[in-house]
Amino acid sequence: MNRRQELTLGSLGALLAFGACEAVGRAGIVRRSYLPPASEVLARAVELAGDHTFLDDVAVTLRAWALGLAIACAIAIPLGLLLGSVPVVDDAVRAVIEFLRPLPSVALIPLVSLLLGAGTETEVTLITYASIWPILFNTVYGLGETDPLAKDTLRAFGFGRLSILLRVELPATAPFIVAGLRISAATALVLATATELLSGFGQGLGIFIAQAQLATDGTRDVLAGVVWAGALGLVINGVLVRLERLAFPWRAGARGAQGAARGELSAAGASAPGGLGAWKGFGRGGARRDGHGVARRGGSGGAGPTGSAAGSRGGPDEPGSVPPDSATGRPAERGGEVADGGAST
Repeated sequence: MNRRQELTLGSLGALLAFGACEAVGRAGIVRRSYLPPASEVLARAVELAGDHTFLDDVAVTLRAWALGLAIACAIAIPLGLLLGSVPVVDDAVRAVIEFLRPLPSVALIPLVSLLLGAGTETEVTLITYASIWPILFNTVYGLGETDPLAKDTLRAFGFGRLSILLRVELPATAPFIVAGLRISAATALVLATATELLSGFGQGLGIFIAQAQLATDGTRDVLAGVVWAGALGLVINGVLVRLERLAFPWRAGARGAQGAARGELSAAGASAPGGLGAWKGFGRGGARRDGHGVARRGGSGGAGPTGSAAGSRGGPDEPGSVPPDSATGRPAERGGEVADGGAST
């Protein structure tokens, strides 16, 4: 599926969701003061784009998001490389990590607020804490998936542990780190908005939503703020996906090449004499037919059509078959090619 098809399907899904929300809002199933139509919410969200005070709130949220995510990367990536490279350290701290990881970051907001006070420090701390885990575990997992043959090759040529890490392990782990970064980016935006929302004062997108919730007719503003939060998440994810494709083009190319190879194999099997089943049987003892319709045996099969045990090398009753070499028991070579199951046609 190419980019245009993905964009078309994504737009179609968004239009369907918009239409469903619009229909529910106008059908009177829920009071319009509680759930305005989607068109009114979208119009209000567009109107907020010209409100400088609101844009300042968005900038404050994005600044805290970026700072917390950067600190999380600075902590999680080196720690993940250490845990993935030194099993002793991993075993020593695994219990502590597994204890801290399930703790919900939102539940820590009161505690961190008491320790650091309500402000940017609390917001950045919670964002950092929530964003560390996806990056950390993806880094450890990526190191475990590194090709051992590449590492053994560098060791054979005298490269040290640090050189192997920089030349092989880190480049191989980089796509996993980026995948964890994408997950952490969404989590960081959630924590930034939630921390502001629960604090109730200051600046930020969450503060705007919290203050709109207290207004007499603020449902539309609340939903418009939610639309902005979702749009920010969508844009951030799109940017990260684009950067990932630019940084690691071979990943998308490899997926496309695998799909093309599967398609070519299926097409070749369907157009070959005997169909795809003949190609699947070839090499597993099944007979295949050559261009003249003569039955030939696969390279690792058992007895041939004549009932001879040497069917994998061409039975003695087959025309043009090549007897095995007396010394090696393998088919003799003819014209630089190994005769497999009879003479090539």
